[in-house]
Amino acid sequence: MSLNQLTDQQLQELIASGRSVLVLYRSTFCTPCHTIAAQLEAAAPALREEMTVTSVNIDLFPLTAAPLELRSVPAIALYKNGEPITVMRTFVACQSFIQILGQRNK
Repeated sequence: MSLNQLTDQQLQELIASGRSVLVLYRSTFCTPCHTIAAQLEAAAPALREEMTVTSVNIDLFPLTAAPLELRSVPAIALYKNGEPITVMRTFVACQSFIQILGQRNK
């Protein structure tokens, strides 16, 4: 299984739907992004009832990441009711967040 990769427009529509959305902002050439993506893919099945889990390649689709002022990837944002409520901006923060989500859903 792999994370859905959305365009800016698809992500904006999903966020606007009001559903909770967990987004991995990543880059094709970012090795830590691939590590985080694999960890998030492993956690995603347990999260699917609560939220949609997806990703956006900011090299191809930079518009959605711009308001978050992301200067590097990987980064994870959790959107609720159309607004970002949490943004993890470092590899370590992303890993810790995924571990917390995984433990909560056991």
